[in-house]
Amino acid sequence: MPTIDVTSIVLTEEAAEMEKILKENPRAKETYEEFQAECKIRRELAEARKKKNITQTELKERTGLTQQVISRIEKDNDISPSLKNLIKYVNAIGYELTLQPKQTQHKNL
Repeated sequence: MPTIDVTSIVLTEEAAEMEKILKENPRAKETYEEFQAECKIRRELAEARKKKNITQTELKERTGLTQQVISRIEKDNDISPSLKNLIKYVNAIGYELTLQPKQTQHKNL
């Protein structure tokens, strides 16, 4: 007997509702985009650490940060790391923090 995956239907409905909310509420859209940017940075930090074959335990030894702090830096949650801890983390994996101008997207006219 054929089956229907209702999970994808529910997710599609939730995505449509979220899209509607973001279109109607500029502040919600801004908050959502900020969260997405933060999640991207956290994933990139964890990927960079793993690329250098550095475990969280090794990172703990290099930085003096606790395992809990390192985990919080890498996980998508609402706890933001302090700038001091972020710098320790980045330096310990052989990277540096830099700022660069934001690239603007041009819409087709």
